[in-house]
Order: sequence, then C-alpha cells, then structure tokens
Amino acid sequence: MMPLAPQQIIKEYAEYAEIQGQCTLDGDYKQGNKMVKKLNAFFKEFQKDSELAKTVLQELLNSDCFQARSVAATDCLRLNLFQEKALSVLKEASKRKDILGFGPEMALKIWKEKGKLDP
Repeated sequence: MMPLAPQQIIKEYAEYAEIQGQCTLDGDYKQGNKMVKKLNAFFKEFQKDSELAKTVLQELLNSDCFQARSVAATDCLRLNLFQEKALSVLKEASKRKDILGFGPEMALKIWKEKGKLDP
C-alpha cells in the first residue's frame, strides 16, 4: 500500500472524525467504532513520523469541522505537539452542550490531573 500524501490524510481524517461525531449523536456505535479504528490507524502513523504528524495535525487544528479539530487536539496532546493550541481547541469544544463536548471535557480533566494524555 502506498503511503498517503499529507493533504489526503487531512481530508480523510476530517471525514472520519465528522462521521464518527455524527454516529455518536445518532447512537450508531458500530459505524462510529469503524471510524475510530481508522483514526487510530492515522495516530499510529503519526507516532512513527513526527513530521507527518506536525503537518497534518497543525492543519486539522484549524479545520472547519468541529469534530476534526477536537480529535486532532486530543491527538496533539497525546503526541506533545502544539499544546497551547490543542488546549485552546479542547476548552472551546468542551463548552458544547451535547455528547460531543464530553470527550474534550474528559481530555482536559485528564490533562490537568496527569499533565499528559497517554498515547
């Protein structure tokens, strides 16, 4: 399998995150879990290639898609990248009044308690 270009990863990551968020809202956990597996595969690639992680996650932190920003911010904290921006994104995301605000809220809580998120 040929490695994907950063722009393709950004596109797919945002798409998977958006679908996963909608699945969470709809209660479609099976489809949501499939998207999480795809996002986790990207994360594993980021762990192996810090330059790829920086390129992709920096752009995703500014995505128009709420869920892509939120997931990217969590991945940034797990990789110790762009911490200030990631924390800002998660603080904003945690203000949501639906279930999608819960993940960012928990990520911030763990970050405050441990000073890190485990990869």
